[in-house]
Order: sequence, then C-alpha cells, then structure tokens
Amino acid sequence: MLLSLLLVLTSLDISGGTGAAFATGTGAGSSGIDCSPLTYPTATDDGALDHLFSTQLGPGWVGGDATYSTALPGGREAFVFSDTLIGTANAGGSARINGLAPNSELFGPMPHLRSGYGGTFRSPKPLIVDASGHGDEWQVASTYVENGKQLVFVNEFAPQNGPFDRFTGRSGIAVLAPRPGGPPLLQSIIGLAGGRRTQWGNAVTHDGSFTYIYDEVTSAPNGGFSGMKLARAPLGHSLGTRGWQYWDGSQWEAGEVHAVVIPTRNELTGVMPQEGHAGYEAVSIPGSEATDTTVDLSYACAPQGPWSGPIAVYSIPQIKRFHHELAYIPTFHPELSPSDAVVVSYNVDTTDGLSATRRDVHTYQPRFLELEDKAPPTSTTTTVLVTNVDRG
Repeated sequence: MLLSLLLVLTSLDISGGTGAAFATGTGAGSSGIDCSPLTYPTATDDGALDHLFSTQLGPGWVGGDATYSTALPGGREAFVFSDTLIGTANAGGSARINGLAPNSELFGPMPHLRSGYGGTFRSPKPLIVDASGHGDEWQVASTYVENGKQLVFVNEFAPQNGPFDRFTGRSGIAVLAPRPGGPPLLQSIIGLAGGRRTQWGNAVTHDGSFTYIYDEVTSAPNGGFSGMKLARAPLGHSLGTRGWQYWDGSQWEAGEVHAVVIPTRNELTGVMPQEGHAGYEAVSIPGSEATDTTVDLSYACAPQGPWSGPIAVYSIPQIKRFHHELAYIPTFHPELSPSDAVVVSYNVDTTDGLSATRRDVHTYQPRFLELEDKAPPTSTTTTVLVTNVDRG
C-alpha cells in the first residue's frame, strides 16, 4: 500500500555496514574517467520546502510519493505524485483521509499550491486515468514541459496482496494541457515499448540537442534490480517515439530491441548535468529495506556512463525517527535550485499501513535537501572517504 513505485527491493548493501562509502574513481573533475568531483557536496535539510509540504493541511492533498516536478508556463510549478492521500490534517500530523488517489498533482505559483486530482474531495480519483478497465492504475515518474504540454512518464501497476503492487509491463507518457485556472487536463497517453521488465521515465535529463530517458530494468517482473536502459529523443520531440534512439553499449540505435542494460548499482531516479563541471550526476537510494538509509550520488562523463559507484552524502533521519519507515525515489529539482546548490527530494513511508499514516501524515510527505559543492582541496588524493552525518 502506498509504495507501488518501490517495486525492487534487493538485498545488496552498497553503503556498507558502518555508514561509510568510498569513492574509487579518479575524482579529477572534468578530467576524470567518470567526471567525479574532487570533493562531494554537503547535504543540508531544506527547511522551507519541508515546511511547504508539511503544512498542506487540505482539504485536498495531505500526503503522497514520487514527487517529481517541473516549471509550468506562467511562472507556476507542478509536483506530480503517485499514491496520494486526500483529506484534511492538523499541524501535529493527525489526519482524516477521505480516499487514496493513485496519482495527483500540486500546482500553482510557489508557495501557493493547489491540489489536482480526479473525482471529488469526498470520493477522489486519479488525475491521470487508466482506461484499461482492470483495476490497474498509473503511477508517475519524471515530468517536464515540452511544446506547451506537461509530459508525465507513467507506469501501470496492479493491486495484489502485500505492501507492493505488481508492475503490469505497460509504460507510457501522459500528455496534459496546463490551464491557468485549474489542474492540467489529460489529453492522451503515448505507449512505450519495453515489456514486463522495464519501467520508463525513472529519470530524465536534457542537453542542448537531446532529451535522455532512463528506465529501470528488473531481472523478472517483480524481481531484483538489474540496471538501467537509456533512450534519447531530439530535444522537443519526446512524443515522436518512433524516432527514439537507444544506447546499445557502443552507439545509438533505432529500436528498443537494441537497448542494453547499463550497470548503475543503484536505481537512478534523478540525473542532471553537473553545475560548473563536465559530465553528469545522478541521485539514488540503495534499493533495500535493510539499507535504504542514505541519499547517494553517482557520476559519469556521458549520459550512458560508465557511472561511478554510488557515494553516500546524506543519512536519512526519518528511518530512525519513525517506526517501520522506508525512504525511496530521490530526485533533482533544478528549477527550484538556488545558484549555489541543487535541490533534491526523497520520499518516506511506513509499512504499518494507513492507520499509522492517519496518526501522523508527516510519515508520508516528501523531504527536501540542498546539495552544495565544497571548495576543492589542494590535495591530489584519488580515493575519498565520505562518512555519513546524521543532520536530523
């Protein structure tokens, strides 16, 4: 329940049992083989954004996960969510939940956000409707605006016993029309090739020529994480899926059948060009209930990698603070980032069910960090020890 996008729970302990991680790349910035920086960013809580979401008391959105975002036309912002709690809450966290919308959006000028979902407050429905008629629902991934339309990558999940829904093998791009006075309107869903092992849109990034779209690959429909596939589309032409090219391990080829699995160790749920440096950085959380206690960064000189091993830059305090808490799906918010830092969100949830969330809805609201680059040291040391610091 509430964790449909957290499909993969592997037992790989990437951060190590002591809470420390090692960088084994050259760490030589733009001249390094993986474009890792000489020093890694310092992560601090973004209290203003945390407060913005913790004070969403309804009536409407009071909690949700996924938390991808984009700037909308007219100086507005949009956050898209998967499973969403619709109801009212008080500042202490206790909530009255009217229903669960499988997806939703908060939209509007910051910080004055409004709830967008289907149905009514008394009987909420998804904003992005799944017309399959089998009780399946779309869960959201990356979102951005292209040619005046808001695009949202979606993956379909079916309910089953247990805390995690089952991925059906269907992925697509939801096309929504922004409106100045209300929530965006769903216009269509463009289907994507891939099959039962692939979920598209976990991360998306852009350069001057292309949009790069990452997909999570599992060893089986509900199996362990295997790596990422990567597609690219000419900038401004994401919906022309027949023109997509796929990384085949050495070059870009037409046809999803040519896509190879890129080893990334963690599932990358946010990728962006490095600010002030060559190459790219990616954010992730180790994919296991036993080890998902850190926010990690990886680096590469090209979107297709090779990607460095994940480096822990933040220890997630909610795992210790809330009973049976999980953390997952961290992602970048470049349009919200100040000039000297990068904003990252991550999601938290409890395995104790909806009754626990009613007692404290803060256990199902996104948290935000700012990652600020440090000044590079004068040393030329090529192995860097990063120790997690609990800033909670």
